[in-house]
Parts: sequence; C-alpha cells; structure tokens
Amino acid sequence: MRKRMFNELLAGVGILTLTMGTLKMTWAQQPSSSSGQQEATRPQVILERVKPLRVPRVGVNPDQLLYLSLHDAILKALENNNQIQIERMSVQSSEQSLLAARGAYDILFGFDTTGTTATRPSTSSFTTGADNPAFTNRQLNYNLSVQQLLPTGGSWRFQILNTRQTTDQVFVSRFLGIESRDSAVAFNPSFVSTVQFELRQPLFRNFRMDQTRRQIEIAKRALDLSDSQFRQRVIEIITQVQNAYWDLVFAIRNVEIAEQSLALAKANLENNRRQVQAGTLAPIELAQSEAEVQRRTQEVTAAIGQVTVAENALKNLILGDPNSPEWSANIVPTESIDFLPPAVDFESALRMALQNRPELEQLRFRRAQNEIDLKYFRNQMRPQIDLVATYGSSGLAGTPTMVTRIKVDEEGNPITDPETGEPVLERVPRDVPPRFIGGAAKALRTAFSNDFRSYSFGLSFSFPLRNRTAEGNFGAALAQRRSLDFQERQLIQQISVEVRNALQQVEVARQNIEAARAERIARERQLEGEQKKFEAGLSTTFFVLQFQNFLAAARAQELQALVNYNKAIANLQRVMSTTLDAYNIKISAQSGR
Repeated sequence: MRKRMFNELLAGVGILTLTMGTLKMTWAQQPSSSSGQQEATRPQVILERVKPLRVPRVGVNPDQLLYLSLHDAILKALENNNQIQIERMSVQSSEQSLLAARGAYDILFGFDTTGTTATRPSTSSFTTGADNPAFTNRQLNYNLSVQQLLPTGGSWRFQILNTRQTTDQVFVSRFLGIESRDSAVAFNPSFVSTVQFELRQPLFRNFRMDQTRRQIEIAKRALDLSDSQFRQRVIEIITQVQNAYWDLVFAIRNVEIAEQSLALAKANLENNRRQVQAGTLAPIELAQSEAEVQRRTQEVTAAIGQVTVAENALKNLILGDPNSPEWSANIVPTESIDFLPPAVDFESALRMALQNRPELEQLRFRRAQNEIDLKYFRNQMRPQIDLVATYGSSGLAGTPTMVTRIKVDEEGNPITDPETGEPVLERVPRDVPPRFIGGAAKALRTAFSNDFRSYSFGLSFSFPLRNRTAEGNFGAALAQRRSLDFQERQLIQQISVEVRNALQQVEVARQNIEAARAERIARERQLEGEQKKFEAGLSTTFFVLQFQNFLAAARAQELQALVNYNKAIANLQRVMSTTLDAYNIKISAQSGR
C-alpha cells in the first residue's frame, strides 16, 4: 500500500517539509579591496523594510496588519494554493489508478444459482402411460467459484458445482399381466456435486508481459510522473510568489517615493507662496507650483491603487479560500531588497539545470512507459501457447426411489393371492449402495473424498496468420520512442536557451542597478544645485519642479531595477530548478511499490 505524506500541504497523503532556515539566496559575495569601493563591489541592503501603508483601500482594513516575510508567503502558498491542491489531487488520482491496476490480481469469489423446470412429451410407452404422455424435470444448480490471475500471466479457478434434480418420469412395467409404474431414475431427488480445479499458464505469448502487468507498470510510471509534475508545479508557484512579493514591495515603496515627491512639491509651493507675498517672485510661479502639487497627488493615488493590485495578486497565490478573513488584511512585507551578485557561470548553471529540471525527469518516465509498451507489443507478436490442466472429483447422493416387485417369503418363493392365485406385488426402495443415500451434504462429502476423480493436461495453441494488430502497435511504439528522442534533444536545447537568457537577465539587471543608482545620485546633486540657483534667483520654479520629477523617476527606476534583479534571481533559480534548495524546501515520498 503506497503511503504518501505531505506535511500540512497534503494532509496525510504525502510529505512536503519546509525546513526553517535562512531565506538569503546562496550566492557568493565578491570581496572588497577598499572602503571607497565597498558601495560598488559589496552586496548590501540599500532599502530597509517598508512601513505599513495605512490608507483606505477597497476591501482592505488599514488597521488589520499582516506582517509577512517571503518565507511565510511561500509556506502559505504551499499550504493553501489551489493550483498545488489540484496537483495534489492528480497525485492521489495516480495512486488510485495504480491501486486499481493491482486489483486485477485480487481473488474473485463467485456464486450463482439457477432453477429450471422443463416439461417434455414422452417418446416411449415404457416411460409414461397413455393417460399422461409427458413428464416434468426440475433442476436446481448452485455453484461456488474462486479464481485469480497470477503474476506469471496465468490464472487458476476452483469450482464447486452442485445440482439437485427431481422428476415425475416413470417406467411402465408389467408383471404377469399386472401393470406397475416405477420411477425412471434411481434417486429422486438426486444430488450431484463436482469439485474442480483448473490452471492455465501461458508459455510463450503473455508469459513475461501481459496486459495486466503492462497496466501496472505504466501506472507506476504515471505515479512517478505525477510526483515530478507536482514538484514542477511547486517550483512554479514559489517563483510566482517571489515575483508577487517583490512587486508588492515595489508598489508600497513606490507610494513612499510618490509621497516624498509630493512633499517636495508642497514645500516648494509654500516657499513660493512666501516669496510671492514678499514680492520677490512672480505670481505665475505660484500657479505652476499648485498645478504640480495636484499632478503629484494623482501619482500618489495611482501608486496606492497599484499596491492593491499587487497585494491581491500575492493573496491570490497564498490564500486558497475566497472567504478567508486575510483577504481584508493589510499586508506588510518584512523583507528588505538585497543585491547579491551570483557566483555562477553558464557551464555550472546548465549542468545544474540538466540534473534538476523536472521536465527531463518526466521525459525519462515517459520513455520508461514507452519501453513497457515495446516489451508488451513485442510479446504480443508471438504465438499463443498455453498449458491447460484440470483436476476434478465427483460425488452423488439422493433418496432411493421405490420399485415394484413380486413379494417372496423367507425362503424366496413367490407369494400368491389365495383367491386369484396371482403373485402378490410390493413396493420397496431400490437396492443402491448405502454411501450414496443422503442429501446435498452427503454428495459434497463424496466429492471431497476423491474416490471418483478425473484429470486432464493439454496445450492450447492459437496464432493469427498475419497479426497486423500487434505489428501495428509495436510500430507505433517504435515511432513514439524516436519521437521521445527528438523531444529530449529539443528540451535540452530549450533548457540551454533558458539558462543563457536567465543569466543574461541577471547581468542586465545588475548593470541596470548600477546605472540607476548612479543616475539617482546625479539627480540628487542636480536638484540640490538647481535649488541653490533658484534661491539665488538664477533659476525658475519650472526647472526646480522638473528636477524634482527627474529625481522621483530616478528613485523609482532604481527601486524597479532592484526588484527586477531579485525577480531575475528567482527566474534563474527556476531555470536551474534550485528553488527548493535555495529556500530549504524538501519534498520526499515514502512508497511501498
């Protein structure tokens, strides 16, 4: 019996253990040579944890805070995600299919009973009289059978066949001109029991592989395939959770950036308002500042809306019940965005991908199923030669019928009627062996006594003249094997392309972080210089606001670059199928196949 435990996730059917540990990605850090180069060469946390976004949003209670780490988000997804539950059901379905296939070897008990009444015309004057030209037979059959298929492809069957029969058929005889009517059978009712054992064993076709064994082996590979697909789905869900989590971090942090930009615009408006009141600034500058405040207010509102969208995407992955109270929670991510350059080259990444990718494992299982088909259809091309053996024992019992005979005295002389002088007739039971007198139990005991036994041995041979069915199935299986070879080549090539692209995405994201960081620093200096020029009367509000917008965009771009980098790392883990190892997730199964 296959036992599968998935802790918390599969509830007694399988085990999926999420080992608690660090969530930091296992990437090597590059050493730094001097403090001046630390910022450029050493991974560091440049953005701290986000703060709770306590603003009204649709379907969200701002005060119902749910602090959530990436570790917790992944654990919730493994426990609640509906797609994972669907894959879990697929595994259970494959387990039940294997159980059903193995059920072909279950012992089958059978019982049948049939009652028959037949009235037939008499064809002889010796069996009926002229006044009754027909007789009636009544027969009751009640049989018990036990049979089973054998793992060798053969089968056995044990039967106990029982018959109870009664008849009103008589035999007409005449003694000295006197007609008598006696039963035509020795026992009425009569009981016949037969104990029989049959064995059939293929010697050529279906000897090493038959349809039942084929179905069982294919079901085993299908279960392995379901396990692998479950593992693949877990990796995909974890990757989606990572992406959704970092999108939420970006959305919340983007609101902070938009609010900071709005605060700068408001401060600029208040400063311009004082200068207009003092007469040192034209009123037109004030209108421009007011318009900019309203525009940035709209940006804050839009950013808050994006938080709800990102939060709902994450909740959709980690919550399985649409009525869960956590849908109204205000999620607060507790992870900071890290920049950890990976120390992995293309050859190592490709080697890990070819070792770990579930798709390659699934292809191997499909190839194993194909090999089973090839073995089976090759076997079906052989002649059918079966050994057939039977052994049986019969038993008989019943109630002896009465017969008419001339009555004799103690000396054996016929007794005559004193008045007519004719012999006196009497009815006595038939003379039968005492061992046969009894009912159904007596007939069954006689059958098991093995006194009346029979046995036979033989060979059964059959073979189609052309056997095109087996040849066609075998040819189709060969074509499928060649197709699987090409699929493997295509999959390996696809994995190689995915690894190349994933590494390139990580490198592009890393370079974007450096460029975005440099741009943000430059924009900060540019705004600072423009603000000083404005205070000295050498610039206008338009340029100050413009550089504020440049700085806000640079901050958002740097944040997006960091988020994209972490998502690129997650995608690289998925491509190499190291996601489970990176987050210390163990999927194991115990099976008794």
